[in-house]
Amino acid sequence: MTLFRNAGRWDTSNVAFRNGRVQAHDKRNRTPDMQHIDYGLGALRSVALEQYAEGAAFDLSELYAGLIAQGRLAGLEINERFYEIGSAAGIADAERFLSARAAGGA
Repeated sequence: MTLFRNAGRWDTSNVAFRNGRVQAHDKRNRTPDMQHIDYGLGALRSVALEQYAEGAAFDLSELYAGLIAQGRLAGLEINERFYEIGSAAGIADAERFLSARAAGGA
């Protein structure tokens, strides 16, 4: 799982990360040790998906919870902040960032 040390700055942190391993990932039941946010990109080995029937729908958080319980979900910390575009404020922030880059400012 890719993640970013957000500490609640740009969105609600939902990942506890320590020593290269994801300790917890929960978007509903957050704890103070959740200082990171999932960055939205993950890589899995096919063996992690073998428990699901081909074509079956499942929630990715369910898969992550099982891997975390087994100590098998590694994390890669990304140091460049994310720009969410799910809200008007997030879109405005992303537009400012992109405009600054286009102008050579970032």
